[in-house]
Amino acid sequence: MLNVLGWVLTEEGRTPEALVHLEAASALAARAGDAFAEANALIVLAMVQASLGRLDQAARSCERAVELARETGDQRMERLAMQHLARHQTDAGHWHQALSTATHALALGNQPDTTDIPRVLLLTIRGEALLGLGNHTEGITQLDLAAREAESAGYDDGAVRALTALLRATPDTEVQARYDTALARLTTRT
Repeated sequence: MLNVLGWVLTEEGRTPEALVHLEAASALAARAGDAFAEANALIVLAMVQASLGRLDQAARSCERAVELARETGDQRMERLAMQHLARHQTDAGHWHQALSTATHALALGNQPDTTDIPRVLLLTIRGEALLGLGNHTEGITQLDLAAREAESAGYDDGAVRALTALLRATPDTEVQARYDTALARLTTRT
């Protein structure tokens, strides 16, 4: 319940309150020996830490969530924790780490017969990390792949994310048109 409350408070922009509940949620889950609940709480806690500019703390929370997911053998949770870890590493400009984490998470596989949102986000992170490392050609290729997968799945938020990063790398009119289309669909739904 504390984890859900922390998530709701985060969504409402009440970050300091969310932080208190999420720290309590992860500690309570650890005391109870519930590794899955602890990993889940740590991922949400990391999001709040990152929003407060505490990227190193966010990365440590995600690293612990990865460890817990591995201990329980839950590859879906492991992949989710690695996705968030790679995002925090990218945001901190730790390009090599982000690329390695995203690549490893992608190797964990996808979810057949579903829109694989984590795959789209991981491809976006890989593209951003490659750009950060100076590999523009491969970075652009990864971002375009992420955007196309998102677009074909109707995942407009993912398309906007990937296309935003792609536009920073290449001011292409076709990319701009795709971005405008995805953004229009996204804002029409909200």
